[in-house]
Amino acid sequence: MNRILCYFSGHPFVGISIIVLLSALAGSQIGKVEVRISADEMLVQNNAEQEFYRQAQTMFGDEQASLLYLESEDLLARDKLEALQKALQELQALPFVSKVESLFTVPWVKTVDGYLDRKPYLAKLPDTPEESQQILAEARKNPFLRNILVSPDHNVMAIAIMMKKPDKESPQWNDESVTHDLDAIAQELRPWYRTSFAIGFPQVRTEIAERIRSEQTSLFPLAVAALLIALFLLLRQVIDILLPIMTAGFSILWTLGFMGAADIPINVVTSIIPILLIIVGSTEDIHLLAEFRHGQKAGLDTREALKHMSRRMGGIVLLTFITTYLGFLSVGLSRIEALWQFGLVASTGLALNFLATIILIPTVLALAGKWQLDGKARVYSGKTRLLAKRYWEWLWRRRRVIIFFFLAWILIAIIGIPRIHINHNAIDSLGKDSEVRQKIELVNENLAGLESLSIIVDSGIEDTFLKVRYLEELDQIQKYIREKGWSESTTSFADYLSLLNGAFQELDEPMMPESDDIVTELMIFLNHKDVDAYVSEDFSRTRILVRHSIESSEELQATLKDLQAFIDHNLDSGLRAHITGDSVLTLSATNAMIRGQLQSIALLLVIIVLIIGVLFTELKVGLLAALPNFFPVIVMFGFMGYADIPLNIGTTMAAAIAIGIAVDDTLHFMLRYNRELKARKSHDSAMEYSIYGEALPVVSTSMALIAGFLVFTQASFEPIVQFGALGALVITTALIADFIITPLAVSSLRLVTIWDVLSLRLRKKVLEKSPLFKNLKPWQIRQFILTGRMVEFNEGDLIFRRGEVSTELYVLLTGKVEVCLPGMGNESCNLLERFTPGDVFGDVALFANIPRKTDAVVREHSTVLVLTRDGIERTMRHRPLISARIFANLTSDLSRRMIKLISKQEMKARKQHKDTGGKS
Repeated sequence: MNRILCYFSGHPFVGISIIVLLSALAGSQIGKVEVRISADEMLVQNNAEQEFYRQAQTMFGDEQASLLYLESEDLLARDKLEALQKALQELQALPFVSKVESLFTVPWVKTVDGYLDRKPYLAKLPDTPEESQQILAEARKNPFLRNILVSPDHNVMAIAIMMKKPDKESPQWNDESVTHDLDAIAQELRPWYRTSFAIGFPQVRTEIAERIRSEQTSLFPLAVAALLIALFLLLRQVIDILLPIMTAGFSILWTLGFMGAADIPINVVTSIIPILLIIVGSTEDIHLLAEFRHGQKAGLDTREALKHMSRRMGGIVLLTFITTYLGFLSVGLSRIEALWQFGLVASTGLALNFLATIILIPTVLALAGKWQLDGKARVYSGKTRLLAKRYWEWLWRRRRVIIFFFLAWILIAIIGIPRIHINHNAIDSLGKDSEVRQKIELVNENLAGLESLSIIVDSGIEDTFLKVRYLEELDQIQKYIREKGWSESTTSFADYLSLLNGAFQELDEPMMPESDDIVTELMIFLNHKDVDAYVSEDFSRTRILVRHSIESSEELQATLKDLQAFIDHNLDSGLRAHITGDSVLTLSATNAMIRGQLQSIALLLVIIVLIIGVLFTELKVGLLAALPNFFPVIVMFGFMGYADIPLNIGTTMAAAIAIGIAVDDTLHFMLRYNRELKARKSHDSAMEYSIYGEALPVVSTSMALIAGFLVFTQASFEPIVQFGALGALVITTALIADFIITPLAVSSLRLVTIWDVLSLRLRKKVLEKSPLFKNLKPWQIRQFILTGRMVEFNEGDLIFRRGEVSTELYVLLTGKVEVCLPGMGNESCNLLERFTPGDVFGDVALFANIPRKTDAVVREHSTVLVLTRDGIERTMRHRPLISARIFANLTSDLSRRMIKLISKQEMKARKQHKDTGGKS
C-alpha cells in the first residue's frame, strides 16, 4: 500500500486518468438504476416455508387483495350503486386485475319458492331504502362478507381487487401504475361517498418508493453539509475539506454504476448507501490528510511529507478498510434479498471509496498539497502537546474511579437489554403521519384488516372434508381464534357448507350440517369453482383463511405460538395442519433477519479480535482492543431497551456497520502507540504522544460520522431514523472509549506488530551463536528482540562507562565491543572481555543494581540490542515462557563468564607468582 500511495503521488496524471476512466464507465450504467420495492425482497429466499406457501398459493390462490374502501350514510342508494357499477367495469378492465369481488358478484345463497337461488346480492339494484337495509343485513350474516366486504356495525363496504401475477419477461404494470389507476377510480367515486380510497400493499410500496426519491434529494445535501461543517471546524484547510467530498462523490458515482450493471435496485435499505459513503468515506481520508499535515508541520516539503504519509499510514488504512468492509459485508450474510443486496452494494461501494482515496489523495496533494489556503489550524502545537500530557496524567491517576464508572455504565446497559422487543413491519416504516398508514388503520378499525394467514389442513385421503367429523375440526379452530379476539374474519369450507345448509333449510343464520348425509345432499348444489380458494378438488386438503390487523411482530409471534399449541393439542391425529401466509413469512423473515444480524455482530467482533490478535502477535491484545468496541454495542442495546426502540431492519444493521467503522480508530490508536513506544523511552511518553497524534484524526472522523448518522434522523422511515440515531450513539460511545478505555487497556502492553516481526532481519549466525537465544524458536527470538530497541554505534563510541547507574542489558548483533577497566594516568584500558555478535554484556551491573565498574568500548561499527529492566519485567508478565528460557540462558551465560573470568585471574596470579620466583 505504501508503494501504491507513493506511485500516485509521483504520477498524479495517471491517477487522474484512472478516475476519469472509471467515472465514464460508471456513467454509462447509471441510467439503468431504478427505484423498486418488491414484496419478496424482505422474505427469506429459497427456504422450505416459502416453498410451502407457494404450493398453497398454487392450490388455493393468493390470499392478498387490495381494497376499494367506501363509506357513506346510505351505502346502497341507487345513484351510488350506479356509479359504483361503472367503476367496477373500469376496474375489471384494468390489465393487472384478475378478479373483483363485491356485493355485485358474491352469491346470495337463499331459497326462493323451494329452489336454491345463488344470484349476487346486488343482481338487482334496490328500489327503496328498506330493500337496501335488508340486503346489507343479509350480507352481514355471510362470513365471507362480514368484516371483509361489509362492516357489521359501520356504514362501510369494500371491493376486493385480486391482482394478476406480472409476466417477468414483459411486465405490463408495477406498483406505481397500480396505485395510480386505483386512485383514479377511487377519485371518481368521491362525489357519491363520504370516504373513498384504494388501499393495499402496492400502495404501501409505492409510498415507500416515492419517499425514497424525495429523501434522496433532501437528505443528500444535508449529509454533505454536515460533513463540510465538521471538516471545517476541525481541519480548517480548504483542500483537506474538499478532498473527502471528492472521494465520496466519485465512489457514489461508481457504486451507482455498479448497481445499474448488476441490476440491483434502490430500495428501503440500499437507498441509504450513497449517504453512508459520504459519511464513512471521509474517515481514511482524514487520517491520511492529518498525517500529511503532521509531516509538513515537522518541516518536510510536499514530496517528503507524502512519503512520510505513505510510510506511516499505508498499511494502517488498508487494515482499517478491511475491518470496515467486513462490517458492511456482514449485513449481507443473510438469505433476505434486501439485506444481501445492501451488504453487496455497501461493501463494494466502500471498496470503490477506498480505491478513490488511495488514488485521489496522493494525486491531489502532489499537485496542490503545498497550497496553504487557510492555515489557521494549530492542532499540532506545543499547547496541544501539553494538553495531551496533562490528560494522560489525569486519566492514569483516576483510572480506578473511571474503570468503576464504566463497569457501572455497562451494568446499567445490560439491565436494559432484556426490555428490547422485536417489531418489523412494512407499515411501520411509513411513520404515523403517512396517509397510506392512516388508511390502513381505518381498514383495521372498520374491517378485518389487510394482513392474512392461512391454516392448511391436510389428511392425504380423498373426500376427508366431506365428513362432518372433520368439518367440525375446522370449526373448532375458527371458534378458538374468534374467542381469543385475534381476528374478525375466519373463513373455511365449513363456513360455505354452513351457509349452504342454512339457506337449504331456510334458517335465519348459517348452520353446520349435522350429518354426512346432509353434506352429500348439499354437494349436489355445490360447484367446486365456488370453493376452490378453500378446499382441494379431491377434498383431502383445506384452508382456513384468517384476516387480521396484528401489526406487532411480537404479538403475532405469540399468537401463532398459541394457535399452533392449540392445533397440536386438539386437532384429530389423522390430520396435519401447517400455518402459512404472507404474515407468517414476514415474521419468519423478521426472526431470521434479527438472528442473522446478531450472529453477524458476534462474528464481526470475533474477527476483529482475531485480526488485532494476529496483528499484534497475541490473542489477549485482540481481546483488550475489542473492549472499546464491545462497550458501544452493549450501550446501544441497553439504550434500545430503555427507549423502547425495537429490533428491526434498521436497528440491527446499525450495530454491525458502526462496529466496523468504530474499530478503525482503535486500530489507528494502537498502531500509533506501537510506533511511539519504539521511539520513546517510556510508556507514559509513548501514550502522551499517541493521544497527541491521534486527537485530530480520531475526533475529526468521529464528529463527521456522528453528524452524518444524525442526518438519517431526518428521514420519514422509522427504522432509518432509528438506524441514524443508534449509529450516532455507537460512534459517540466508541469515541469516548477510544480515549479512555483504549489508553488504559494498552498502557501496560509492549505492543509488537506482525509487521515488526516480519520486517526484522536476523543474521543466522547470531541465532546460532548467541547463548541468550539457546533453545528458542526464531519466532520467539523475534518477539523478544522487539521488546527492546536497536542502536547503532560508531568505532570508538562508549556504550556505557564506569560509574554510570544503568538499567540496560546489551546484546551485540553486529560488530565488536570490548569491556575493560579504565587505565590509570596514561595507561591504556585494561581489557577484561571481548564480545562478538551474539554475546550478552552489561548484565552484571543491571541485575546487581550497582554502578558500572567498567567501560564498554566499540572497536568497529556495531548494532546493539538494548533491553531495559522495565522491558524485561514486562516480558516476564506478558511472555512468561519466553522469559523463563531467557533467564535460564542468562544464568548459564553469566555463570560461564564468571568461571572464565575467575580462571583468567587464576592464570594471571600463577604467572605473577612464577615471575616473582614464588615470592609473595
